[in-house]
Amino acid sequence: MSARSLFPLISPLSVCSARSAKYMLFAITALLVMLAAIPAAFSQEKTEIDIWSTTDTAAFESVIRAFETANPDIEIAYHEITTNALFEHVLYARDRKDNAIDLVISSAMDLQVKLVNEGLASPFSADRAGATPSWAEWRNELYGFTYEPIVLVYNKEAFRGYPLPKTHSDLADLLINNLPTFEGKVGTYDAASSGAGYLFFTQDAIQSDKIFRVIEALSRAKMRTYDYTSAILDAVASGDLILGYNVIGTYALERASKDPNVGIFQFKDYTIVMSRTAFIYKHSRKKREAERFLEFLLSETGQEKMARDSALIPISPDMRRSKLPADSTNAYLPIKMGIGLLTYQDPLKRRYFLDVWNSIFKKPEEQ
Repeated sequence: MSARSLFPLISPLSVCSARSAKYMLFAITALLVMLAAIPAAFSQEKTEIDIWSTTDTAAFESVIRAFETANPDIEIAYHEITTNALFEHVLYARDRKDNAIDLVISSAMDLQVKLVNEGLASPFSADRAGATPSWAEWRNELYGFTYEPIVLVYNKEAFRGYPLPKTHSDLADLLINNLPTFEGKVGTYDAASSGAGYLFFTQDAIQSDKIFRVIEALSRAKMRTYDYTSAILDAVASGDLILGYNVIGTYALERASKDPNVGIFQFKDYTIVMSRTAFIYKHSRKKREAERFLEFLLSETGQEKMARDSALIPISPDMRRSKLPADSTNAYLPIKMGIGLLTYQDPLKRRYFLDVWNSIFKKPEEQ
């Protein structure tokens, strides 16, 4: 295209006055700068991916920021939600053909397996999934990225003079033999409303038949139930509770490191280990970008960032050791992902379990 056709209002330079030539050169220079900036502007456009997760935003924020820094073309829209609500939201999105989900992250491993078994996950190449242990991945679709023991928390002052139980049987004996002290002073997640709480108690039932004696002891101690980890930890810290049972270790460790009133301990007969799991939503329109985030979570870089700058405990054996409790046990039992986790998701078994649960335990506001 000729200069005349591109700038039809500008006279040829050969017949311009000196002032006109100066203005014309300025106009041409400005236009060229604007044209040169157009590709750069387009290159800075970001793709937003929607992550729906049960992990506390504060615990995950540093990992998200590290990913965004390493991937400036991607922006994370992070939606924090409870375990049961997340499960229902994904099913609702499927039924409405809603595509506003790209990655699903939850601590309720059984509910995640159920969603994947429903065909709602997109395959993710295992050769890009880092050194994820076999127990923490399923069908190249669902991947665990943390290693979090389920612990007991206690109020140090209120617990003074009592021996820390080494086994689940010890805990049952402690409660039954000291009911006046512990009655109404033990708390845990409400299995009826917390997917993670339901998972931990059903895993207890799978691991040991002694758990039924523990449940009897908890019942006699009139155990109180809560929907959130923070509520349990707040109650323990204030002395409203003496003991918190089956609490996610990540949050308990963080609170104990900041609050001298809170202590934690682990059983020596077995300690359940939970892994937060992630899958790429089948109907996501941004699967490649979601894959990049999942790759980051499982990569050495992502795991190191998790270990160094977040409350989360990474699944990498080399990186998790420094973040596990000081009295780490050899009795860790990671929850294995797979079809076996659907045993207590059977509608009849789930209904029976929750009927019994609701008949025994009540929330604080119901007492």
